[in-house]
Amino acid sequence: MNIAALDQYLARCVSNILRAEQVPPWPAQCSGDVEAAAHRIAFHGIALLIAQAPATLETWPPALARAVREQAGMQSFWEDSHRDAIAALLEAIAAAGVRAVVTKGTALAYSAYHNPAIRKRGDTDIFVPGAHRNQVRQVLRSCGWREAGDTKALQESWLCDTAIGFTPTVDIHWRINASAAASRMIERGLRFNETIALERLTPRALAIGSVDNLILIAINRAAHGLFGYHVGAGEVFETDRLIWAIDTHLLAGAFSASDWQALTERATATGTAPMVRNSLAFAQRTLGTAVPEAVADVMARAPENHGVAAYFRSSSHLWRLRSDLAACSGLGEKVRVLRYAALPDDAFLQARFPDASGWPRPALHLRRWAEGVAKLLIRKS
Repeated sequence: MNIAALDQYLARCVSNILRAEQVPPWPAQCSGDVEAAAHRIAFHGIALLIAQAPATLETWPPALARAVREQAGMQSFWEDSHRDAIAALLEAIAAAGVRAVVTKGTALAYSAYHNPAIRKRGDTDIFVPGAHRNQVRQVLRSCGWREAGDTKALQESWLCDTAIGFTPTVDIHWRINASAAASRMIERGLRFNETIALERLTPRALAIGSVDNLILIAINRAAHGLFGYHVGAGEVFETDRLIWAIDTHLLAGAFSASDWQALTERATATGTAPMVRNSLAFAQRTLGTAVPEAVADVMARAPENHGVAAYFRSSSHLWRLRSDLAACSGLGEKVRVLRYAALPDDAFLQARFPDASGWPRPALHLRRWAEGVAKLLIRKS
């Protein structure tokens, strides 16, 4: 299977579908391993988009067409289950008097996509100021949610079992980013009062504004390329997922002149301009997204090693830790950041040491500390 050729073909398919144009027939150079092709479509998160486009799958290999339809069906079932659980939770949080803001994928699904299920994702991100931590935890438990065991310093994952077998997941963010340093810069530059209503999700659901969400999507894309993320059972570090290009394309396509101005100002102020520039360039390259020349010029002149971009470009874990501690909002947050840095949860350890799944937790912590000390000594030598 020629993955590069397949990616180019899939990008043409997505671009044509978004423009309501006919999709090109399946290319001969992409014939071969059906399982590899289906895996690549799952990676890009575009199965339902393709399956719903008229006549798209007619020229595809029959086995691959069946695999894509199966992916699409599971995606739709997942959305129905996830929506019901998330809607009830958001209503309960609002009833408790807490202002919760949905960000990234689910915010896009219910604001930018005509069918929310097309926006494939594994969870919903909800930003709630840390002052409401205990109150929101009580609401989660009362709605039948349970902690997932993936508790970071500034965010927590919660699960909810459903009658049809899916397990919806929410990431509750006490700061806008998992890094205190990045959060401080982002929170100063974005406008969290500029929310939009997600009425298709539930009447009281609020989402972050489109300009700010494009910046968050760009940060998320860059961070995933640096730290990796899970697709199925594997971990990948690729940033060119077509679903992220679609996000950027749909957001940018609805921008007014004032939105573009706000994007350049906020991206520059937060030091996220290199990340935003790369996201826009990816959408331009794959989907033909229109970006004003003046915006592209401003992004091109932005410093590469400033603000949030500098944090994610650094290869020094110690420097990032010092930056996070300096940006913490109080002693309690500092303690949580330090504790997670020294004793991360089991999910982190399993991802870090997949070859040592049977090791006891103390042994994994000792191995991690020993490797960290060795790297530090090598740098100093």
